[in-house]
Formats: sequence, C-alpha cells, structure tokens
Amino acid sequence: MANAVVSSRSETVREVSRDRYKLSIIIIGRNEEQFIERGIESALNVRSKISETEIIFVDSASTDQSVPLAKKFPITILQLKPDWPLCVAAGRYTGYRWSCGDYVFFLDGDAEVNATWLADAVEFLDQNTEYAGVAGVLDEEYVTPAGERTGGAANVFHQDLSRSVIDSKVLGGIALFRRSVLEEVGTVNPHLPTAEDHELCLRIRRAGWKVARIQGKMAIKYTEDRQTLYEVLRRARTRMYNYGAVLKYCQQYGAGWQYCVDTIPYLVSFAVFLFCLMIALPIAVLTDTVLWYAGFVAATFLAIAIKKRSLKGAVLSIAVRSVSLLKTLFSYLRTDLKSPLDYPTDVIHVQ
Repeated sequence: MANAVVSSRSETVREVSRDRYKLSIIIIGRNEEQFIERGIESALNVRSKISETEIIFVDSASTDQSVPLAKKFPITILQLKPDWPLCVAAGRYTGYRWSCGDYVFFLDGDAEVNATWLADAVEFLDQNTEYAGVAGVLDEEYVTPAGERTGGAANVFHQDLSRSVIDSKVLGGIALFRRSVLEEVGTVNPHLPTAEDHELCLRIRRAGWKVARIQGKMAIKYTEDRQTLYEVLRRARTRMYNYGAVLKYCQQYGAGWQYCVDTIPYLVSFAVFLFCLMIALPIAVLTDTVLWYAGFVAATFLAIAIKKRSLKGAVLSIAVRSVSLLKTLFSYLRTDLKSPLDYPTDVIHVQ
C-alpha cells in the first residue's frame, strides 16, 4: 500500500530535529486572515497545560495576510508553493512530516481548540493504549467573508453527550492521533482532494486500532453556512465532493466497499434510487403507468421535505446528493493514483 511508506520520510525529518515534544499542533490554512490569529492563540494556550507542545502553521500559498499575521507568534511557519497540488490533505501531510510530537493534533486555520479538552485527550490516549485517535464535540459559528455572524450549529457531529467514550469509524478533520500509529499505517495521503481524514481512520481501524469521540468541547470552527446552494456549489468547485478519488485509493488495499459503507452510505443509497428510477421510467411508459411513476416521485420528494422540515431543505438535500454523485463519478474516472512520497518536499520554511 502506497501510504504505508510515508513514515520513512517523516522519520528522516525528525532525525534532524534537536527537540522532542509531547504534542504537535498542526494548523493548516489558505487565506484565513480573518481567523488565523485566534486559531494560533488558542493553540498557544495549550502550552499552559502541556509545556512540551510545538505549533506548526502550514499555509497553502495564501494571497492574503495569513502569513504576516502568523509571523507575530512564536511558532513554526511553513508554506506550500502555489504551483503545487494544493488541498487540505497536503497541508496536514507536510505539517506531520515536520513535526516531532508523540501526539499529533490537526487543527483548521479557521478554528479554535479548547486547551483543556486537548490536554484531557492526550491523557486519555496515554491511559488507553488501544486507541489511536480521538475527537470531541465540535461547534460551528457561521460567519460571512465580511465578518458578519449569521448563525451557528452546536455539536455538528451529533455526539452523544451522555457518553464519555464513543467508538467511531471517522473523526473529522480536527482530531488528535498517536504518532506511533501514524508511523505504522501511514499518515494523511496528500493527494486526496477530500475526506482524507476518513481514509486515514479507515486504515487505522483496518490495522486493528480504535478511534473514538470522547466527552468535552474540542473546538469551535468559523465557517459559512453549509445549508445554502452557494455553499454546495463552492464545495463542488473546491473538489470537496470528489469522493471517487478517495474510493480509488481505498481500492488499492481492498477497502473500496468498506469506505462506501462507512463514509458515504447516503450517496450509495441515492445512486441505487436513481438507478431504479431510470429502469422504472421506460417500464412506466410501456405499461401506461406514468402517472403512478410521477406520483411516486412526488411522494418521495414530499417525504424528504417532511424529514427536512422544509421544501428548501429537501431541494438542498437532493442538490447535495446529485452534485456529490456526479463529482464522485468524474473524480473516480479521472484520478491517477500516486504515492504520497511523490508529493513535493521543498517546502518554504518561513519561520
């Protein structure tokens, strides 16, 4: 498996480091000048709980003031070059390679980490050696590019707050991992345009390790409202629905179907539903039951609207699935598999 050799290169980088840390916080971002300072400050607060903490900011060739703002803080700053393939996974991969902590925490540049939760999470992994990674409660605040707050959502992953530990299949992008496990199974694949965290957790679980959500508020993320058609189209443009690329990489080690079932079951069921509709239409025409066919489609849409509690929610749900399915199919056909070691290494060391 291509990802399994990632650790060898990261080990080379660590050998030249003179320091060893308990925790590495890797912050990634592109054009995050609106939020990057508060994100870095929240990471710096962790040092009051865990003194042996290094903080690395990996910037994906920002064109705003992200890097100048980050330079005000006592952290390491790396920058990916604008002509490289840029994505969330590439930032996390590069940050991991430069890090030296026994534990690695991935944080988005538009998010703030709760220092108390992170310290508790490190202690949890210290005491529960069967777990390779953990995450906690994530809240979101919806903020426009102009800085206007438009709403928010608490506990976006719907974590059961009554349970202290919940074994999970995926953790999301913001999560804490045990370095020794990442060295065993390979770190984030820098070539994945989306769902790199899901693919990583899949490899971890297939190697016999557990991942879990533990109690406590982990972080708050500042983002635009996901429940808009504009956001759906933006995510499509930025390849965030290109699940076919992830599927193709998972198939390398026999986990393609497992990825579909664990991560995108809603997309699989939608594809099956559309296929059945396509088969049923000519049958309805030939048997003169088109009205029954149209009634079934209308009833299905009504059921979705009732579940989503609005017509807008139903339209948006169908739009997300339709766009996701198209992008998944196209990305699967267009993806050429590459080894993580093919990703460029001559990163710009800003600070």
